[in-house]
Amino acid sequence: MAFTEQTVFLRPHVKSLVYCLRVLPQQKQAVEMKYNKTMYINVNKTIVTNYAKAEEYTPVFLQSANISMFMLDIFGYPIFRSSLTQARDSGNFSLSAPYVNEGKELWRMGSFLPYYGEVDPDTLKTVEARRASCVGYVVTVLSVQEVFGSVVSRFKDPDLDISATAKVNPSLGLNAYYNCSVDANPCEVRFYGNHLKSKGLEAVGVPFSYGSLDIELQCWYNHNIRLHVLREMIAWPLLMLAMVVFCTVAVYLVLKKMSAAEIDVDKREKIHAQLRAAKLKAEAADTAKSSFLATVSHEIRTPMNGVIGMTNLLMGTDLSPQQLEYVKIAQASGNALVALISDVLDLSKIEAGRMEIETVPFDIREELDNILSLFEDKVYQKKLEISALVHDTVPQWLYGDPGRLRQVLINLVGNAIKFTKHGNIFLCVRLVDPQFFATVSSSNEQFLDLIDTRHRHNPETESADGSHNTSLQGVMAVRSNLFRARHPKMAPPRLSMKPGPLSTSACVAEWRNWKPSGSLEFDEVACVISIEDSGIGIPKFMQSRLFEPFVQADSSTSREYGGTGIGLSICQKLVRLTRGDITVESEPGEGSVFKFSLVLPTSGQRGDLRKLAFTMKRTPSDLEDERIRGIRVLLVDANPVRQEVAATYLRRVGALIEYAEDGSIALELLTRDEGPPFQAVIVDLQGMDHMTAIQLVQRLKESVVNKIPVLALSIPPESELQSELQKAGYQHIVHKPLRCNALISGLLQTLGIEVTNPSRKQNANAEMLAGKRLLVVDDNMVNRRVASSILQRNGATVVTVNGGIQAINIVKKQDADKQFDMILMDIQMPEMDGYEATRLIREWEVGKCHQCQALERIKYDYQELKECPHHRIPIVAVTADVMKGTHEMCFSAGMDDYIPKPLDQKQLQLLLQRFLEHRLVNSPNSSAK
Repeated sequence: MAFTEQTVFLRPHVKSLVYCLRVLPQQKQAVEMKYNKTMYINVNKTIVTNYAKAEEYTPVFLQSANISMFMLDIFGYPIFRSSLTQARDSGNFSLSAPYVNEGKELWRMGSFLPYYGEVDPDTLKTVEARRASCVGYVVTVLSVQEVFGSVVSRFKDPDLDISATAKVNPSLGLNAYYNCSVDANPCEVRFYGNHLKSKGLEAVGVPFSYGSLDIELQCWYNHNIRLHVLREMIAWPLLMLAMVVFCTVAVYLVLKKMSAAEIDVDKREKIHAQLRAAKLKAEAADTAKSSFLATVSHEIRTPMNGVIGMTNLLMGTDLSPQQLEYVKIAQASGNALVALISDVLDLSKIEAGRMEIETVPFDIREELDNILSLFEDKVYQKKLEISALVHDTVPQWLYGDPGRLRQVLINLVGNAIKFTKHGNIFLCVRLVDPQFFATVSSSNEQFLDLIDTRHRHNPETESADGSHNTSLQGVMAVRSNLFRARHPKMAPPRLSMKPGPLSTSACVAEWRNWKPSGSLEFDEVACVISIEDSGIGIPKFMQSRLFEPFVQADSSTSREYGGTGIGLSICQKLVRLTRGDITVESEPGEGSVFKFSLVLPTSGQRGDLRKLAFTMKRTPSDLEDERIRGIRVLLVDANPVRQEVAATYLRRVGALIEYAEDGSIALELLTRDEGPPFQAVIVDLQGMDHMTAIQLVQRLKESVVNKIPVLALSIPPESELQSELQKAGYQHIVHKPLRCNALISGLLQTLGIEVTNPSRKQNANAEMLAGKRLLVVDDNMVNRRVASSILQRNGATVVTVNGGIQAINIVKKQDADKQFDMILMDIQMPEMDGYEATRLIREWEVGKCHQCQALERIKYDYQELKECPHHRIPIVAVTADVMKGTHEMCFSAGMDDYIPKPLDQKQLQLLLQRFLEHRLVNSPNSSAK
């Protein structure tokens, strides 16, 4: 009924709205007991409960707030009874005869609309079917005097009288009510009009029916019409004179207005000219800003490439421990400066509206594993436990921008590690029920709060005075309550490593059993990612300013932990570019939880997926999972959430898992007589002291199941402790952070199955590029030296030139059997840039290739062949320009891949691996295609 009150303006002259149940005599007692109230009627302001029995009862069940008539029997009033019966039997609405409201002397009518429940309308074609199916009535009360008054007021004429009369059928037994004669057929009741028509005056009557009621409207003049016409004839010349005067004044005003409009147009044209000039200046300033940022990026990254590259090379030489420490500090400082430059550029691009979000396929689980591997050294140094958990319902392949997602997660995880001295960091990824996601907007900050709300009552739907909140926040809360009434669990619960209700076995069981209410066949899905830490926490008064640029919790934070305060601002802006939002929950001394929503398509929508298919790398399903599928594993861990992290990885590869909270339960399960045997035991040593871990494996070895191999999971222990653990009986120890590949490899080794990892050996091999001839093109001597030294350390033969013209000349001079295997091409160079040099090399390849020439003559007479797919030299762009559009310009010029400056050792290794596996991004023969 709150909706009724808020939309009452849509129903003018409706004084009340109620819903009445249809109760048969045999149901009357049960209904009264159910609602703890006796049906009644009101006679002369007196409540009467013992009144005559009827063929049915119609008590008021729902009512608007302006009335109080609960359980009032409408059928008990003769004036309504026939209208209710007629509405029920006909299936259409009906009107009651007019009646006077007690004490107000206002004529009103009741309107009745039958309700037959959720039945097929085709079954309601007979009166008997409608009587049997009717379950209630929607009843409204109309003020007919106001209705007719509002209509007649549009035709106001002091000489015209209007009255409205309702004709009531005498068979209804209402003659006494209207004080009519029994002989009158029908009984006429005048409910509108204060004057009676005098004799001799002619009236016009218009009879009509509305609902089940016959009404006649009468109009007449209250004087002689002939005198009225004569008066009108005399007034006509006066009216014409007034019209002439009015037209004269109007023409004068129009001419004056046109003169003012002409002046106004001149002013507006001047303003528009000024705006156009300002727009051109703004566009020029924006172009200059972009050019400045690109130049600054290039000029800073170029020397930083030399600094970081040379420190990388220096670390590969024989250094004393002190020298090695100095080099590491210099390299870390250089990386920090490059990261700061990238953050400032990203912030500038976002604020200028130049940031683009890609749409490429990626595996979010693999992205999380890669991110955890980036922070291995830091968590090893601080003895922290970091883990990630992705719900099983999250699709394996999503479409989005993995680079920006990685940037957000690296910022948040890096902050969590920075501000956590001991404890753990926990990443949790959940899928929002697509049915719920379709009802609300993920970009609203209330979306993340609604996901984790577990109660139906939401105080945000009401304001402080108890009235309903009609804001967007209130509407979202109402929608979520409506959805929650049908599907209470809109998403899996957010699990936590901290002791509390979010880390219990019951909460983990709810997480494990959660499924969406419908299918996942949607164009896009929403995920919620949370990063929890046990760090220093954030005060409440600082949380609202946390996402502002260059703001930290306080000045001492920057002094103690470092940082510029720009990372969280970039995270918020990047998340909002994907139609999501980010929030923080924190208490000082208790850690923080950052949550952000992510809206991702489930299919590609834009972008050249053919060129970016290299992102679809090997998944855990390719990691010999067939040898693990069906293996029964016992997982021993006292923490249910940590237990679920390992279980999720094992379920992905088809292992069968059972759970034990301690060693006693594990021994009981291992020694049971019933059920299939276990092939392996996995023990998580986190939270378990050294002696307990040794005693546990010894108890397992002393039992009857001493042949079962035991695998341990732990943060890297000291070498002596690790040796003791292995001597005690742990066949293998997988170091945390736990990743799918590492866990599967460790389990295979524990089971005695040989595991090979060729990619790791290949990257570490100094002869990785043996026999390969590479050309480095760069106008900066330091950059040439850095690139050639790194490539030579990998076994390549490297030739360097200092410009595009020299690159073209040396490529053309090479013999066919001694041509370069790959070219690393700088972009911004004097005389000829890398784009032009690449285009000219591609043209030379087409002109030299006999197959391309034949194809061009036979099949491609109408179009010039721009690139040769037969004898193509891979060209990789190496540039410090990281502004928008660089990738597209490189690919359109004919380059095969792209790597930014300063050269990062890991990125370069990945590039070389793609080169050796023939899967460069834009190469025609790439296996990624």
